[in-house]
Amino acid sequence: MGTEIKIQYEEAEAALSKLRQSVDSWDTSFPKEIGGENNLEVINKLNELNAQCQKMLETYQELLLDNQQTSKQSVEDMEETDQTLHSMISMGR
Repeated sequence: MGTEIKIQYEEAEAALSKLRQSVDSWDTSFPKEIGGENNLEVINKLNELNAQCQKMLETYQELLLDNQQTSKQSVEDMEETDQTLHSMISMGR
């Protein structure tokens, strides 16, 4: 088995950090009430759709942040494993 996995740790961590910053800076707010006292069906439906879109974006943002954190942890774990294996191999020589 001569397969080697090469991870550019600094690049991976920089990309994950950039993702985190981008997601954190999102503005997921939608107008809550359009039309004020207007009771037109279209306005009511638009307000309902805006609320659904905001909820969807907030959920997507949470999923991206969870994914970013899991990926970051995976990179850190892989780096730690890589260092441990390197130490074990070096001691065996």
